[in-house]
Amino acid sequence: MERWKGSWKKWVFGGTITAAAGVLGVCSFVSAQSREESVLYKETQIKKGTITVGVTESGSVTIGTNAQDLDDLQELESSGAQISDTQAASAQNTADTQAAQGQNMFGSGTAGSSDSSTGLEVEEVFLSVGESARVGDAILKLTAESVAEYKKDLEDACNTAQLALKKAELEAKTSKMNAQHTYNTDVAQGSTAQSEYDATIAELQASVDLARAKAEESAEKISDFQKKISNGESCSAELAMEQANYNALAAKLQSAQNSQAIQTVEAKQKYEEAMLAYSNAGNVYQMNTSDIDVNVEEAQEELEEAQDMLSYFQALIGDGTIYAQYAGTVFSLGYTKGDTLSASVNVAEFTDAENVTMAVSVSQEDIASVQVGNDVEIALTAYEDKTYEGKVKAVDTSASSGTSTVSYEVTVVFTGDAGDVYQDMTGNVTFVSAQADDVLYVSRKAIVREGRDTSLNIKREDGTMEAIPVTVGITDGINIEIAGDIQEGDTVLIESQVAEK
Repeated sequence: MERWKGSWKKWVFGGTITAAAGVLGVCSFVSAQSREESVLYKETQIKKGTITVGVTESGSVTIGTNAQDLDDLQELESSGAQISDTQAASAQNTADTQAAQGQNMFGSGTAGSSDSSTGLEVEEVFLSVGESARVGDAILKLTAESVAEYKKDLEDACNTAQLALKKAELEAKTSKMNAQHTYNTDVAQGSTAQSEYDATIAELQASVDLARAKAEESAEKISDFQKKISNGESCSAELAMEQANYNALAAKLQSAQNSQAIQTVEAKQKYEEAMLAYSNAGNVYQMNTSDIDVNVEEAQEELEEAQDMLSYFQALIGDGTIYAQYAGTVFSLGYTKGDTLSASVNVAEFTDAENVTMAVSVSQEDIASVQVGNDVEIALTAYEDKTYEGKVKAVDTSASSGTSTVSYEVTVVFTGDAGDVYQDMTGNVTFVSAQADDVLYVSRKAIVREGRDTSLNIKREDGTMEAIPVTVGITDGINIEIAGDIQEGDTVLIESQVAEK
């Protein structure tokens, strides 16, 4: 800025201040200082723009990032271990089914031999840290061999799960048929149980009655032989023979009676069991078939999971090239040539232009006026005369105490274009409490105060200086809003006086 220096005395005529060093002609003396002073003037200009008033705190920039991860790979690795367990557990059952079908779903391989830890090896990395990337740009390429091997493992797992499902469906069908047969048998036996019981009781009674009738007939013959002998007839031999026959018939009667007693109890028990089975036939059928579909459902879920893993792989890995899902500057890369992909390592991180923030500490005296969503203005040290728009993103209610102050961390986010903002840049955040847009403003030091009146020393084209009355508005502490017979671009002189020695 241009600086003026010289020996001055104040002369006033018509409001114009002029130098006694011969800048203007003769003037009337109004007031004079008893001694000369060295006066230094600094020039500044009236500007037009926005004046913002509020609490200002300093901080540094943090650039948010978008991480392109491999979470789906974690699912692949986890499912791979589960697939191996499933294959091993079902190997024997699978072998039986395959033998029956006369074929091997795994070709010359062995069931359960899938290695879920097969590495996906990086063949080439296309991007570098600091490089600008677009969505769809290739990040890295995997070796064809590792991709093919991993894909084959997943395809084998699908085949194994498909075979297990067919086996579960076959077993379920057989179990349902057996359950239906049991139900039909219980119902049929229950419906005939009474008639079978009655027939058995009648048959037992008939056997007893027949044995009793034969024994009674033999007893009558014995009685007849005894009468004949009493009458003098000679039939002792016949009597002895009949007596032996009676004894045998009596034994048969006793046996028939014993059998009747035992078999009556057995028939009663059989009847009751048949009727119990008959009454419970529906419940037993439900019980026998309730868990059948569970195995089928589990096998179906395992198949769907294996198919999902294959779909995940094809979506994640595809042709072996992994492409950028985000646009931005590459902040970090997780792999180099020869590395093996891991679910715990991100493919890359990209700067997020929509997540540029600054964290500042606000004292307890000012924190009450700061609310999430409030507008802020951000001025970075690296860019003079440039401000950025922002909003309060978060207010940490946990206080950080110093030796004599209590403050709270406030995070603000840039809401406008922050493409030229870099990590760790420093600057100031102003939490806006008042704002005047499209107004004239000047350095606060340029304001001349005389009581309640305020004016500016305007430098004219001929080199003279004129005091122009102005009205002042809000100030941000450095600049102040002004209005009056002035315009943007006017040169204003800021005076400082130092006594000469």
